[in-house]
Amino acid sequence: MDRLDAPVSRRTALRAGLGLGALGLLTAAFGPARARADAEAARRLRMINTHTLEKVDLVFHDGQAFVPGALTELDRFLRDPYTNDVHEIDPAVLDLAWAVARAADRTAGTYEIVCGYRSPATNARLHAASPKGVASNSLHLTGKAIDLRMRGMPTSHLRDEALRLWRGGVGFYAGQDFVHLDSGRPRSW
Repeated sequence: MDRLDAPVSRRTALRAGLGLGALGLLTAAFGPARARADAEAARRLRMINTHTLEKVDLVFHDGQAFVPGALTELDRFLRDPYTNDVHEIDPAVLDLAWAVARAADRTAGTYEIVCGYRSPATNARLHAASPKGVASNSLHLTGKAIDLRMRGMPTSHLRDEALRLWRGGVGFYAGQDFVHLDSGRPRSW
């Protein structure tokens, strides 16, 4: 099969199409001038994994396109810490995490990652322990969700910034001190 005939992956489609969609969302939220500046800005994430204590600090989007090597590194970083299974992380949820930090004027802040990808075995175990807190069909299973908090910022403020953007799912878990972000349809709980 020729490379041009190969099926297009979700990541490739997002790399090709997210630019215009993101520009439209930014224009609606902030006006044309800021939208252009944000769409062309390099997007960096600083994170520490609360389970492995690993850290990343990288640019995952150079202002023109997603950076393939950075996406691969984030796939590994956001792996299931219980099984070490690595899964492709949806670039849209990474972009959402960056957009929330940007909206909160905290792009230099560090996210503490509570959960990225979750393997079926881990999800089943967590669901059995907490059926109301862990969905059996969680978007963590497909790499479309991240549970996080930001150092030095109340999680309620992080939640409020995510809700203002209204780009995907936003869950607030005050007792566990984290916010769930996902690239699914806009909704909150």
